[in-house]
Amino acid sequence: MAKLIHDRPKIISILGVVGFVFSAGQIIAISAPSIRDVASWYPILFGSIICLRFISIIGVWHMKKWGAELFTYVSLTKIIIQLLVDDFGLSAKIDCGFSIVFIITFLFYYKKMARGL
Repeated sequence: MAKLIHDRPKIISILGVVGFVFSAGQIIAISAPSIRDVASWYPILFGSIICLRFISIIGVWHMKKWGAELFTYVSLTKIIIQLLVDDFGLSAKIDCGFSIVFIITFLFYYKKMARGL
């Protein structure tokens, strides 16, 4: 039987499941009128960011460094864009809080993650 080189900590498993559920909810939010009213290009960018965050959570789930890096970059980009287009309501603040907790946790376990795909 093959042995896992990098065991996944329980907190990463919990945050991964929460991230999957949260990403599914955000995918539904892409078609919300509030997103479409910001700008004509915003739903496309918002959808791309949500997809990249979902992919990054899969990377973290597999204990890959690129997953933690991608999640950090995409989350910070999302926060900056939401601030620039003045789309920083209650849900964005909650998302920002979750993102910061995720980033801190992912970077705490960064050294235990593997390089490469």
